[in-house]
Amino acid sequence: MARPRWQIIWLVLLTIACAVSWGFRTRAICQDTGAVSLGASWGHPLGTDLLGRDLLLRLLTGGCTSLAVGIVATAFATFLALGVGMLAGYSGSRADYWLMRCVDVCQALPLTMLALLLMACFGSGLWILCLAIGATEWFSFARVVRARTLELRGQDFVDASIRMGQTHWRVILFHILPNMATTVRHYALLLASNAILVEAFLSFLGLGIPPPHSSWGNMIVDGLQVMHTHPMQLLWPSIFLVTTLLAVTSLADAI
Repeated sequence: MARPRWQIIWLVLLTIACAVSWGFRTRAICQDTGAVSLGASWGHPLGTDLLGRDLLLRLLTGGCTSLAVGIVATAFATFLALGVGMLAGYSGSRADYWLMRCVDVCQALPLTMLALLLMACFGSGLWILCLAIGATEWFSFARVVRARTLELRGQDFVDASIRMGQTHWRVILFHILPNMATTVRHYALLLASNAILVEAFLSFLGLGIPPPHSSWGNMIVDGLQVMHTHPMQLLWPSIFLVTTLLAVTSLADAI
C-alpha cells in the first residue's frame, strides 16, 4: 500500500496557510476598485477578482470555510452514525428493526434537498451549514457501523467480557468501539470529502456562506462570470477544491 505522502503534505500546508490567513480575513473582503481583475504581482500573488479583492487571501479564507465544514459536519455525522449504528447492532431485535427502518426512510430522501430544507428552516451561516450537512450524511455510515457491531458482538472476547460482569456500555466503549477504529477513520475521511463537496455545491447555488465572506463554491460562481476574459479566477478555486477532495479521498484509501 502506497504511503499517503503528497496528501498529508497538501493538507498540512493548506491547514497552516488557512489558519494564518484567518488573521487577515477582514483584508480578504476589502474591495479596491482601482485594482479590478489584475494579474499576478508581488502585491497580489494570484491577482485580484472583479471587486479588486486579493485572490490568494480569498482562496485561503475560503479554505477555512471548507475545512471547518469538513471537520464539524463529519464529527456530527460520525457521532450520529456511531450512536444509532452501535445501538442497533448491539441491542438487536425490535430496536434494530425500527432504527434501521428510520434510516431507510431518511436515506430514501434526496440528501441535498434535506440540507436545503434544514437551512430554509433554521437560516444560513457556517454552523447551520455544518449541522445541515452532517445531519444528512450519516445514514449509510450508520449501516456500516451496525454491520461491524453485529460482527464484533458475536466474538468470543465480547461474550467473555459480559460473562465477567462488565456492563453493556463498558463493552461498547472499551471493546467494540476500539475494534472498529479503522472502519470509522476510513469512512469519516470519505464523509469529510463529501461534506466539502456539498458545501461547495450549496455555495454554488447561493445557499452557502453569505457574501462578502468567501468559499470555494461562491468563488467558482464568481469566476464563471469572467471565465472567458479572466479564466484564472475560475481556475484557482477549482484547483484548490479538486486537489483537496483528491487528497482527502485518496488518504482514506491509503490508511
